[in-house]
Amino acid sequence: MLERYDTRKKLEVYFIGFLIFLSLLYGGFRAYPLLRGPKITIYNPQDGDPVASTTFELSGQALRAKEITVQGRQIPIGTDGRFTEILVANPPYTILVISATDYYGKTITKTLRVIPK
Repeated sequence: MLERYDTRKKLEVYFIGFLIFLSLLYGGFRAYPLLRGPKITIYNPQDGDPVASTTFELSGQALRAKEITVQGRQIPIGTDGRFTEILVANPPYTILVISATDYYGKTITKTLRVIPK
């Protein structure tokens, strides 16, 4: 009878340990994107692309971002993280600095060069 009790206790301890391990693994999986910070994806124009005229449209998406700035000026973001902005390019080329900040203060910056025709 004593062996049965010991085996049952061991199984209970292993099962509880396994549940704790699974809950920690799931918590890490859910928290990882928050710990990584924001991400910026630029759709148009790409770095080094020529633009048709001096005015052009910058479009992209920012994930996990509270605010986005282009050249230090805040631009509006959609609920899905997409943004578009009309900008002016000066010859011979223009350097764009795009920054995104998340709710915890982490910031990421991307730099693009565009060449007006």
